[in-house]
Amino acid sequence: MAPRAEDTVIQKRAPDSFYQTELDQVLKSFHIKHLILAGIQTEVCVDTTCRSARSKNYQVTLASDAHSTWGSSDLKAEQIVAHHNKALR
Repeated sequence: MAPRAEDTVIQKRAPDSFYQTELDQVLKSFHIKHLILAGIQTEVCVDTTCRSARSKNYQVTLASDAHSTWGSSDLKAEQIVAHHNKALR
């Protein structure tokens, strides 16, 4: 789905959505204090952004059924997601 004209789109270049972006300033301009996170690559982008948001004093809810990843030689994707749902709740 393409963004609407009134949507704010922030491009990121690192796993942390706050790193070298205007995300924090945009959220503060709207007086947002609680984030609901979803995304892809649970153990990288989702994890990093979740922890970064918490360090910036946002309340964070990780949508447990709205993030995913790929399995590795050690763990299935479902195991990685389940671990992060517990660790980041």
